[in-house]
Amino acid sequence: MNMKKCILLLMVLVATLSVSAQNDYVYLKNGSVIKGTIEQYKENSSVTIRTENGQVYTYPMIEVNRVSNGASTNIPDPTNNNNHKDYMLENQGFWCAGELIGGLSCNTNGKNAQLVELDFVGGYRFNEYIRVGLGVGARYYINNSSLRYKSNAWAMPIFANVRGNIMSTESRTIVPYYSVDLGGTIRDGFMFRPTIGVRFGEPRSAFTVGLSYMGQSMEQFTDDNSKKVANQKFTSFVALKLGYEF
Repeated sequence: MNMKKCILLLMVLVATLSVSAQNDYVYLKNGSVIKGTIEQYKENSSVTIRTENGQVYTYPMIEVNRVSNGASTNIPDPTNNNNHKDYMLENQGFWCAGELIGGLSCNTNGKNAQLVELDFVGGYRFNEYIRVGLGVGARYYINNSSLRYKSNAWAMPIFANVRGNIMSTESRTIVPYYSVDLGGTIRDGFMFRPTIGVRFGEPRSAFTVGLSYMGQSMEQFTDDNSKKVANQKFTSFVALKLGYEF
């Protein structure tokens, strides 16, 4: 009788150990395999797994190749995944940004003006280190008559833009970035504007703060024998650029 009880107890113990040793696996399309316990599985949506060290991860099914939940294996519907792409997870593709700029000219002769500008930029993202695009904006010169020959204080910049992160956002939410605008301004002339700044947020959704130098060709007043005339000159501005990029 004691022997039967020992055998029964041993069988229960072995079964318990077998169940406790059983693991779930999430196989990602990037080749990674996450081992642990499936806490939640939403077909065609997401899977949540708790690893052996207590970390909890949730993956959208577009990133998952298959899920091994105990003895069963769940494979995402490839038709559904092909029809849906999570924009926030795409490293390449379309990008755009809206930016507000405030600047001050740097003439040493005392004749200076301020500007306020709103730009929209859109283009193609190759990776997080390089994005190219085209931009258009609306600019208004404050104290316009002290600097520009044009009586109309409005101008329209049109430019090409190259920008990117200086370091990866893989494990950071704050990274430095660079940006260069090259083009022209309707009612002024040639424009060149490099920027260095900081991005706050996710790889495909972030606020930006940057400090810019802007070189702008424009017609300015000059005195010629007590007569004011207009000459095309290259004027320097320093500017603060605030934006949102996605």
